[in-house]
Amino acid sequence: MFRKKTIVALGLIVTCTFFFTIQYLLKFLPSTEPRLKSNYQKIKEEIYKEFYSLTIKSPTQSLNKTEAFLSNLQDIAELRQLNYEELWLEAEMWPSSKQLTNISSPNVGKVWLALKTAKIVKADVDTRGTQLKFLLTLKGNQQSVFKPQWYDKSRLIEGPVYAGKDRYGSEITAFYLSVLLDKPMVPLSAERTLSLKHDIMPVATKRLLNTSFEINNRTCVYGRCYYCHKEDPVCDDNQNSLTGAVILNVKKSFSNYRSPWQRTYKKGKLAAWETDPDYCKKVKSKLTKKRMFDLIDIAVFDFLIQNGDRHHYETFEDSIVWVDNGKGLGNPYVQHIDILAPLYQCCMMRRKLWLTLQYLAGGTLSRYLKLMPDIQNVLTDAHLTALEERLRLVLATVEYCRKKVGSDYKMN
Repeated sequence: MFRKKTIVALGLIVTCTFFFTIQYLLKFLPSTEPRLKSNYQKIKEEIYKEFYSLTIKSPTQSLNKTEAFLSNLQDIAELRQLNYEELWLEAEMWPSSKQLTNISSPNVGKVWLALKTAKIVKADVDTRGTQLKFLLTLKGNQQSVFKPQWYDKSRLIEGPVYAGKDRYGSEITAFYLSVLLDKPMVPLSAERTLSLKHDIMPVATKRLLNTSFEINNRTCVYGRCYYCHKEDPVCDDNQNSLTGAVILNVKKSFSNYRSPWQRTYKKGKLAAWETDPDYCKKVKSKLTKKRMFDLIDIAVFDFLIQNGDRHHYETFEDSIVWVDNGKGLGNPYVQHIDILAPLYQCCMMRRKLWLTLQYLAGGTLSRYLKLMPDIQNVLTDAHLTALEERLRLVLATVEYCRKKVGSDYKMN
């Protein structure tokens, strides 16, 4: 009996000792998370140091393709002269390893106009993704995706970088930005105003009709998706209209991959790329050099619009395509530097992109954006200012990399 009591007592002592030791270690030993945050903060401070001392160099190239694109949009033919079948057929031939949209095509303006105005002959819910979208079939048998407006353009989205619903203006800005970067890997996108009551309901599929209802004489739809709920529909306004982004549906098969820089989407839990100082080396060991440069390209693109929701990426002919860009333009007063992690961790960039960014700096970016159709409906002055600041931050990050790795800095 005495031995049994002794064993029990010793067990309690060991258990208590273990418990209090763990508590002591948790309380008094330095935490990993603050150290990781301080490492990121240090990088951020170094980038801003370069930002404030950055000298914008003279333009090294012209924007001839952008000028031609703008001229094309300004010279588009009247609607009655459009041949929808021929335009959609041409657009179907555009996608390649270098583009999704042929911004040099003499018909790109006509396709853009057709996308904005062609009669809707069928409407369905688009069940791809997590948010409400419509899949519209336009006259001439061309499908397009319609992302409705949820917020006013001046609305500030608070919270993490991926917070809130899609911003339709982000899709339109993303397309124009891809034109300016001479990297047209974004599907043709345009602003369009339609009527749920008059344009959608008469040609709606049964499953779309099943998610529609009327309230105060306004037609509403909640769709079918992960975040779709009847309590949170999109509705016509008092004039029976709804504005959004209409995006040309690319008739190609894309391959889908998880982004190496995916977030955890869990508060307080960091991803591997946020904790491992040698993370990029591990990514490089698994991917081709071309894929690495593609990931840097899209990281820069996402940073400019502040899309921090690139958890997966898609490819066509082994090139990353820039699709699903609705989570940008959340808050122009906050710059999430960590979107640039692929750049400041890997310190590599295509020379063509670097030269283009240099040319766009110093006000050229916003000057050209202001010339794009309908841009005033989706971008505020604060957003334009933020885009200019982010562009300088990208160039500052390149300078940070030059000093960090010296001759090992890679530009191809």
